[in-house]
Amino acid sequence: MKKLVSLALAAAMTFMLTSVNPVPNFAQDSINLDKPLLMQFNDKLNKDTVYKDIRFLDEKGNEIPVLINLKSDKEAIVIPLYDMKDIKVSLDSKYKQYKASAYEGETVVGDASNLKRLSEMSQRQNMVMYDMMPAAKEESVMSMDMGNGAGEGDSYSSTNVQVEGVDEADIVKTDGEYIYYLKDNQVVIIKADKNNMKKMATIGYLESALYPSDIYIDENLLMVVGNAYNAKGSFTKAVIYDVTDKSKPVVKRVLEQEGYYVSSRKNGDNLHIISSHYVYDYGEGNLVPKVKDSAVSSEYKEVQPSKIMIYPGYPSQSIIVISSADIKKNEPSKIASFMGNADNIYMSKNSLYLTYQESPYYIMPMVEPKIAPDVSRPMIWPPVPRETQTTIKKFAINNTLITYSAQNKIQGYVLNQFSMDEHNDYFRIAYTSDFSMENKGSSIAVFDKNMNKAGSIDNIAPGERIYSARFMGDRAYMVTFRNVDPFFVMDLKDPKNPKMLGYLKIPGYSDYLHPYDENHIIGFGKDTVEIKGNPYQLGMKISLFDVTDVNNPVEKDIEKIGDRGTESELLHNHKALMYDKSRGLMGFPISVAKVKPDQKQDQWGFPQYGEQVFQGAYIYNVSANKGIDLKGSITHIEDYNPYMYSYEDNIQRIIYIGDTIYTLSNNKVVATNLNTMKKISELDL
Repeated sequence: MKKLVSLALAAAMTFMLTSVNPVPNFAQDSINLDKPLLMQFNDKLNKDTVYKDIRFLDEKGNEIPVLINLKSDKEAIVIPLYDMKDIKVSLDSKYKQYKASAYEGETVVGDASNLKRLSEMSQRQNMVMYDMMPAAKEESVMSMDMGNGAGEGDSYSSTNVQVEGVDEADIVKTDGEYIYYLKDNQVVIIKADKNNMKKMATIGYLESALYPSDIYIDENLLMVVGNAYNAKGSFTKAVIYDVTDKSKPVVKRVLEQEGYYVSSRKNGDNLHIISSHYVYDYGEGNLVPKVKDSAVSSEYKEVQPSKIMIYPGYPSQSIIVISSADIKKNEPSKIASFMGNADNIYMSKNSLYLTYQESPYYIMPMVEPKIAPDVSRPMIWPPVPRETQTTIKKFAINNTLITYSAQNKIQGYVLNQFSMDEHNDYFRIAYTSDFSMENKGSSIAVFDKNMNKAGSIDNIAPGERIYSARFMGDRAYMVTFRNVDPFFVMDLKDPKNPKMLGYLKIPGYSDYLHPYDENHIIGFGKDTVEIKGNPYQLGMKISLFDVTDVNNPVEKDIEKIGDRGTESELLHNHKALMYDKSRGLMGFPISVAKVKPDQKQDQWGFPQYGEQVFQGAYIYNVSANKGIDLKGSITHIEDYNPYMYSYEDNIQRIIYIGDTIYTLSNNKVVATNLNTMKKISELDL
């Protein structure tokens, strides 16, 4: 890969040296390009030649990439495409009389030629980028929690969310009477009668080329979200069904936006969908994303470049589209869009936060875009710090209206959505510094409502990275790991002066932290052992942490499951957890491996992988006083083979309705009595 990059660089350099035109002898003035500028000229500007007539140079005469929009025939808005705080910039312009001031308004791409210019810049930048960071961990989302009942008045599982009132999608939903299950590219609606379960309807998508990945349920409205493909391109698609008659779902509305599906949230009656459209230009091209709302029209319409926001910083070749629709009204959906990416999503009742990494790269001279072929000059890509940065963008939410508020950056990368939180108008975020460079440990930063940094705790556990984090009111909890698991407790009550309260070092680590109450938190992860200075994973480990004494947290109870090779979807997908604090109940899918007593270690003294002895789900009782106790187990495999993993019989989700637990695999749904843990019935799918 490095060899290919070197060849590309050599080719670019050769072209540059043989085709560079002399720099015009324009008058040069020092100028501050830290932020967007409003430039007012005495002479009229020519839109066709503005990028030749107005240029910004560094001290060596290399051109700085900017975007220019004409506000009028004598006014231009100049948007720097990089962080220019450490770059001395001079203006190289044929217009000698002008005024320049900071521009505080909304900055947008402007027109198709600017979008094409950005696309070409990004394409060539990607050729020479030397990415030194691993990919961000895929966003993990949710578990299951207590909900209010329906049907016979029984309580039932609902999706556990970070923020009360902001729903998150999953592959299984229930309204207390019916179960909605997304499997094998179809949605199955099941009557949840424990003695006589019945398949009411199956919604298939093979013919429509929709590949659903998420569902929501709200009374008699079923929402199915996923990726779709047609002659127009690839789209994120949401189909809203009226399921008043469970046996005959009726399509009520269809929403489409070009690009791949990133994530979604449901805030009250409003469905918010986030997608990413890659900008490319092949022939006719596909520069701007298309959107469609069947409540308005059956035709696609393009998102206009004049509506696509762009902000100073790392330029992207993708456009993020955020659509918002009131699912109970036929009012047109609203669209917000910006140039950038979206790695992790956090939404509160009134705000949406998107984060994405800006990977470091080496500075290389570039060639002027083809958009101005008569002016081939070297262009500098200003030095972004080698340490990975993460951009945080904040948007205000008012029903379906989403508007940009502010942004800031952190020096490091974010693990997942649980590393973010909003509390009393302050945004808190946990992150690890660039692990591929000199690791400075992890940090927690606090930002005010305008995304100005209020305070931080830095240099937490140098040499380690964050494995899990959770914010609960005025406190933050964090687990880092290298050889042992430091569990940290932090006080964020004073946003301007956050403090480390205490920590506990124990073997193993937690991949996910789930709140129990204000003084207890549950950690799900792996047990480990240190051999010859290196840690090795063993079985799964559940820890009940007691933080009553915040300066001295303790591991009040421990549950260890199996040996090396034991796995659970819960460890990388929080949707797999069923949890109900009021009942002291939790459960998750599990594949248990055990090592024979005489085969614990190999000939070099390292831990052996065990043989699979169980595949199914474990159900636990949990309380602050009694700790964690195994209540029972459920499996969908009748003739168990320890050497075979059964994908079709693997339990995907666990829910409960009243005193019945329902476990769902691709092959079947099994109803189990919660009190006796005895099987009641099953439904073949």
